[in-house]
Amino acid sequence: MPFGARSRVPLALGVGVWYPCSRVSFPIHRASYRTLDPDWEGEVFVADIDRTYLATHFSSMKGLAKIPFERAADKEDIAGMARLFREIRRGPGAERRDTPLYFVSASPAQLRPVIERKMMLDGIGFDGTTFKNWSSVVRRLRFSRLREQIGFKLTALLAGRAELPPGAIENLVGDDLETDPLTYALYADVLAGRIPSSDVSRILQINGVYEGDARAIARMRRELTPGRGVKRAYIRMERHADPEVFKDFGPGIVGCRGAFQMAAALMHEGSISAEGVVRVAEDLLQRGLPAQELRERLLDLCRRALLTPDETMALSEELARADLLPPLEDAGLADPEWEAVWQRGPERLWTPARYVGEG
Repeated sequence: MPFGARSRVPLALGVGVWYPCSRVSFPIHRASYRTLDPDWEGEVFVADIDRTYLATHFSSMKGLAKIPFERAADKEDIAGMARLFREIRRGPGAERRDTPLYFVSASPAQLRPVIERKMMLDGIGFDGTTFKNWSSVVRRLRFSRLREQIGFKLTALLAGRAELPPGAIENLVGDDLETDPLTYALYADVLAGRIPSSDVSRILQINGVYEGDARAIARMRRELTPGRGVKRAYIRMERHADPEVFKDFGPGIVGCRGAFQMAAALMHEGSISAEGVVRVAEDLLQRGLPAQELRERLLDLCRRALLTPDETMALSEELARADLLPPLEDAGLADPEWEAVWQRGPERLWTPARYVGEG
């Protein structure tokens, strides 16, 4: 097993070790299928499911009511994302590395078999899933929790972090439909100590987290063994057309126009291969993305300094060799303002000041 990992049970059986997580305040339900050795070091990916990988509809009560009754065949994956997760799992080298990959969903825990079946149908290997425990929410008559995301996701992320070895460094994947950018920024800052434990509860409450949940999250953080924390978070842009809104979240939170930009940014970080980026691009084109739009997204990566001009031209040549795009004549130059975003120091809060009561 790569990376010294110990598998508790074969994933294909669809069974694992289940964690009702009764010790936490927000009701969640976890299943883990893989245990990493305590001395393991390396990248771990934790990804959202709803509106990141699957087109789940939370925007109305009608959409919420339909979720528990959907089948795997009803689940629509978002173009390019299944391919991206397969490339993340594969890793950057010639040999498959089985990068640890975990998923979090605000869907009810009863949908775990359906969603895990969908991921298997899409060829996505994964090591665990965390769902919102809707049954517990309903029993406690706290119906607003069905749509509350920050408290839920922070609880899920911290519960997952508690099971990782200290040498694990997390990459997070989400979307901008609801609260992922803010939640991921808060999580990274809390782990790194940029937000001290003594201030966690206050900041969470001003962002809509229930007082009891906020205190429980602060307690979970105090009980964690120090580790390497979060490397970066990648956000699939759907609500925002302009990536400028992510400047305040930089350098930790990266807004991406779909799976191709995520793949290219991860290639730059050494997480997936150039060939993997090409495969993601091919998937998107087959799903109907216009070639001109793909070209514009490639140039935008250079403009926002997510790729260097040399990397942009090299990726253009790879795409041309695969007959996906004509080669670029000139990648252009990076915008100095975006270059400055990625040069900000590690002491800077990822969470914009307005969310910590300073704006």
